[in-house]
Amino acid sequence: MFADHNMADAARSNEIRRLPGLTARLASSACMCVLLSAVLLIGAPAQDPPGDSPKPKPGTPDKAAEPKAKPKAAPKPKPPKKKFYEQKWYDLITLDKANDNVVLKVMPLPFPDQRMPPESKRVGKLKVRLFDKQNEEYEVMWRHIESIEFFGDLVLRETESIVDRAAQLSLADKFKESEGQFDEAYKYFQHLLRQFPNTLGLQESLNAYLYINAGVLLKQNRFAEAFSVLEELSRRDPQYQHRGGRGTVQAAMEIVGDRLIKSYVDRQDYHSARVLLERLQKDYANRLKVGATWEEQLKGVAAKQRDEAAAHLAAKRFQQAHELAGEMLKIWPRLEGGRELVLEIARQYPLVVVAVSQPAFDGHDPSSLDSTPSRRSGNLMYRTLLRFTERGPEGGRYACPYGIVQQSDDRKQLIFDIRDEDTGGRFTGYDLSRYLATLADPGGKSYQSAWASSMSGLEMEGVNRVRVELRRPYVLPHALLQSRLSSDDGLSTRYSQASQDENETRFEPTGDGQGDDDLRPVIVERFYPKPREAITALRKGKIDMIDRILPNDALRLREDPTLVVGQYAFPTLHVLVPNTDNPHLATRTFRRALVYGINREVILKKGLLNQKDVPGCRVVSVPFPAGVTDNDPSAYAYDERIEAREYDPVMAAILLSLTEQQLGALADMREEEAPVLGELVIAHPPFEMPRFVCKQIQTQLDIVGIKCSLSELPPGRTMDPNGEYDLLYLELAMREPLVDVRRIFGPGGTAPSTDPYVGLTLRQLDEAENWKDARQRLHELHRQIHEEVTVIPLWQMVDHFVYHNGLRGVHTSPVFFYQDVDQWRVVPPVLKE
Repeated sequence: MFADHNMADAARSNEIRRLPGLTARLASSACMCVLLSAVLLIGAPAQDPPGDSPKPKPGTPDKAAEPKAKPKAAPKPKPPKKKFYEQKWYDLITLDKANDNVVLKVMPLPFPDQRMPPESKRVGKLKVRLFDKQNEEYEVMWRHIESIEFFGDLVLRETESIVDRAAQLSLADKFKESEGQFDEAYKYFQHLLRQFPNTLGLQESLNAYLYINAGVLLKQNRFAEAFSVLEELSRRDPQYQHRGGRGTVQAAMEIVGDRLIKSYVDRQDYHSARVLLERLQKDYANRLKVGATWEEQLKGVAAKQRDEAAAHLAAKRFQQAHELAGEMLKIWPRLEGGRELVLEIARQYPLVVVAVSQPAFDGHDPSSLDSTPSRRSGNLMYRTLLRFTERGPEGGRYACPYGIVQQSDDRKQLIFDIRDEDTGGRFTGYDLSRYLATLADPGGKSYQSAWASSMSGLEMEGVNRVRVELRRPYVLPHALLQSRLSSDDGLSTRYSQASQDENETRFEPTGDGQGDDDLRPVIVERFYPKPREAITALRKGKIDMIDRILPNDALRLREDPTLVVGQYAFPTLHVLVPNTDNPHLATRTFRRALVYGINREVILKKGLLNQKDVPGCRVVSVPFPAGVTDNDPSAYAYDERIEAREYDPVMAAILLSLTEQQLGALADMREEEAPVLGELVIAHPPFEMPRFVCKQIQTQLDIVGIKCSLSELPPGRTMDPNGEYDLLYLELAMREPLVDVRRIFGPGGTAPSTDPYVGLTLRQLDEAENWKDARQRLHELHRQIHEEVTVIPLWQMVDHFVYHNGLRGVHTSPVFFYQDVDQWRVVPPVLKE
């Protein structure tokens, strides 16, 4: 029993006190009276204070007593509930049965590492301070202490209860709530490891937490996360058995590892599967069988593809052999005999399969500004007299595939030197002079008004040298000669279209190579209307390249070491071209209303770029190249002082009303009926990005009262020859604004302007004799097109392409897709995993 409580000693000193029963029993009548009084006082209802005025009788309101209504103050937000371990530390002492197993909440006991002292030292008295009476010290006899729970033990017990709740929630398929509880438990374990690392049972409890968490992740098919958790458990305890049962960490890793590898294989992510298999063999070769099992299985699948590819090659079915060999390399690139087979296929029949979102069904024009498929296939098939090769400090740099071209210092002459080694003697200066003359002939099929107004004469200086006289100094006459030669001997054609159906077009190199050294590949363009399908085919090895991918996909695919992502040198400019046969669209006020009614920034940044910051992708005020980087020389025509109009639906509605007034007044003057705004038809190419963009535009214009419907053009078409549209979605490729602006806004252009001032500025631009004057004219043109709203400008987009790293010789920043196709070579990749 405890020693008797000495009241006299307690009165003389507050420093040392013996706790009842601890000291005298707390059940003494005096103590019970005090406690009972306290409980009654706390639990009693509040009474009216003495001296208050009597309350009015029911039904007789006391107006004087009614306070004036005051606005209610906003309730203060409740402070977040503290976590268990964030409260002030304490320990619990449980007394023996003789003391009714009373539990005492005391201040932390002074034991190192919160561990009980040895049995030999648990004698005599233990000095403690009650948590609620911290200034008073009491003594407890060691022989009456049943147990002590340190604060670390209490935190661990609370942590284990959180883990149990998480497990129960997962059994009810409440995974979101379960995940929250697991995250909470993790914070508790972190605190324990920092503050109470020596807590008894902590390591065992943490191991159980990892095992249970992995099981819940497995139930949700989150295999990679589950395997990572199990690996952490294995590092902590390779022989772990869950709570003494049959469940072991090794057995769990076998199950989850199998599911994880299968998930990679099911989505053709063979690279990730091989990386994991290699690590399993390295780290767990003697413990886990799943790695060896899957390696053997994948090698078997790859070997079957290799053998089938070899059979197709022997039968001269080159395309089938190419596809199967590509799939084999994706599955297991180091397969015995695989690399040699791919090299043999490439030697006998070099082939590159390109996924395209827009097939070339509408002709092949290398100089097209408004048709991506026509421009892509045209640059594959044809050589032009001069070709844009790269940006320069003032305009582009141009090369001639038949020789060398130079401009005189006074800018009034162009000198061509044709080289026999480039033409094989099949093209001479005489052929060139005749061709240049046809460009200036108004009656010829190749007539170009800009060239006709610039050239004044031709002079032959030998068989292979031609001097062109210009009427006046011209800043960049090379840009006027990006046209295809009309040569009958095939010199201007490097590829021919061998076959075409609705899904595939085959291009074969022409016979103008240098004998057996001509290793140019056969090109097969395969139509994939959905970008995701094309990416899957590339990962699986069914195709070699994708000609265009969105910036958001480019960022993701750059993380794949088996792929190479390239970026085109120039962005494309996205616009809506109005059909001015519609009287509303012929009105500048209405076109401005359209600009204000489309939230271009949101569609671009949130819809297309997924909130990613991609340099060069931006809203523009007119469809002129605005540059990809700061001080980009290709932005010489863009005037940054002119800001793009911001989204303003109120202004759009006002301008729409003003348009109706203007058209009504005009109709009254002509004594005819005013035109009624019907549903606008937005025509667009039939693939994913234009479809999404036009749907967003349709929704936004509907908000301001402009109804629209969508019309998809046939595959491969970018224009509607019948003009059955009101707005046409186009992607323009403007590399050299100096000459391209006339091809878009001039007579006969893609979006010809009827504004006489635009026509005047275009003529002045043609007559500019130096770059200073040319820039001033272009900036003036920028202002006029912006004010006139000749087209509805949307944004400029930086385009990307992607190919597997077994394709060599591909320029990673080309002006056009097939720029260096002559150097493309198929080489099996040697992967470093």
